[in-house]
Amino acid sequence: MGKTPKKLFPRKEFDYDKIPPKPAVEPPLPVSEVAQNHVPNPYKNSGLSHEKILAERAKSTIKGDVKIDWTQSSDLYPEGFPHFVRGRDSLREYITKLFTSRIAIYDGAMGTMIQNYAKRNKLEEEEYRGETFKDWTCNVKGNNDMLSISQPHVIQGIYRQYLEIGGSDIIGTNTFSSTTIAMADYEMEKYIYELNYEGARLAREVCDEVTAIDPSRPRFVAGAIGPTNRTGSISPSVEDPSARNVTFDELVDTYFEQIVGLVDGGSDILIVETIFDTLNAKAALYAIGEFLEMSVIDIPSKSTIN
Repeated sequence: MGKTPKKLFPRKEFDYDKIPPKPAVEPPLPVSEVAQNHVPNPYKNSGLSHEKILAERAKSTIKGDVKIDWTQSSDLYPEGFPHFVRGRDSLREYITKLFTSRIAIYDGAMGTMIQNYAKRNKLEEEEYRGETFKDWTCNVKGNNDMLSISQPHVIQGIYRQYLEIGGSDIIGTNTFSSTTIAMADYEMEKYIYELNYEGARLAREVCDEVTAIDPSRPRFVAGAIGPTNRTGSISPSVEDPSARNVTFDELVDTYFEQIVGLVDGGSDILIVETIFDTLNAKAALYAIGEFLEMSVIDIPSKSTIN
């Protein structure tokens, strides 16, 4: 006896089925109006007045006035790709053209470069401390992020190598561990804003110097947001799978604090890098979304998960 043929029903159509397909010309856009309309980031961070952003700035350990506005004169460089002027041009549009016209280079493996520097130069406990942290209460050798404060010439020299020798279009900041969670190992939680600000500022200054030599090849700063040394979805105890040593909200707060310093320091892009826990990545992206909603600016963001 043969099988009864299945009754075929027509596929239900929705309104989006009637939209004619068209080729993608850029990555998916965030839902914010400034991103959808490619509104250039004004780089006038002094105008960001949301209370949560101001609260993070209030924690700063930097003495004296701090430059947080990085806008450029609209006539600094010619209009149109491949030139770029902060405050005049949309970075989202620029990097889309860049990525679709040639191979763009992103680099910034700070840890290995600092190790290479240490092999050729003295970089021991004393150098890590520098003058700022000479009387610190615990050992700090290995805290590479603090070198942005204690040995800025070392970090800026590495940035310059990536740009001038490596030919990087985008460099990552020396801020992989610049969160309150990670810096607790060195008792430096209160320096989070300064660590991120200085890591970004040093990169911003070198990028601008190299861009001025050849304005047809602008260089950009990617504010690096690291994974922290705690995981939101994995238990630190083999005996208790439900145990956690950090909450999602705590991760969001520590990432938000990092983002404020990175943006004030002149970052063009925010990159969530080397994340080993997707919940940590989600918290970082949530913090970025929260910051962009509060600031009403468009900063391209990306995540890389190992």
